[in-house]
Amino acid sequence: MAHIGLKYPVFLPNGAEAGFVIGKAINYTGTPSNADVTLYADDGIAETDKSITNEGLSLEADDISLKVYADLLGHTHVDAVEGDSSATPPTAGTPESVSVSIDDIAPFGGLGFYRRRKKNGILSFDAIWLHKVQFAEPTTNGATKADTVTFQTRTIEGTAYPDDSGVVKEEAIFTTEAAAKAWLDDKASIS
Repeated sequence: MAHIGLKYPVFLPNGAEAGFVIGKAINYTGTPSNADVTLYADDGIAETDKSITNEGLSLEADDISLKVYADLLGHTHVDAVEGDSSATPPTAGTPESVSVSIDDIAPFGGLGFYRRRKKNGILSFDAIWLHKVQFAEPTTNGATKADTVTFQTRTIEGTAYPDDSGVVKEEAIFTTEAAAKAWLDDKASIS
């Protein structure tokens, strides 16, 4: 099977009534960590364990808004306030902002997305839902504009852990894109 593309990254913080779309997906990498334990008995291998312990993840999006950035990482978001031009003298507004504190704790939550899937010439849609994800502060970067324009986007990294029932992720295959998106909307409580 071949996967083509990546769409619709959504997140539902634990305890929240509704989730949200993170941005337009560019790239996702999930790297599982496995237990690697071997029990030797009678001079040979008696038991092994290669069960999944967690999954490191990296998600790149076209844009992560300040509100989404704050919601993913437990920061304080302040909406923009327009000034009053009719006042004497006119008052200036305040810009949208995020305050990042060393005491902020990123919430756990569910993360999902879907991909196109092609097998034996038949197109389907592969949706993935990670049950217990926690993101970490992303790297901030920038570069000067040169002769050639280079787009810069934000990548956020995190870890997916087993939930209370031991499940790390679910993966489902749908015949239509609408069905894959609806499944994720249900998981993320997006109406």
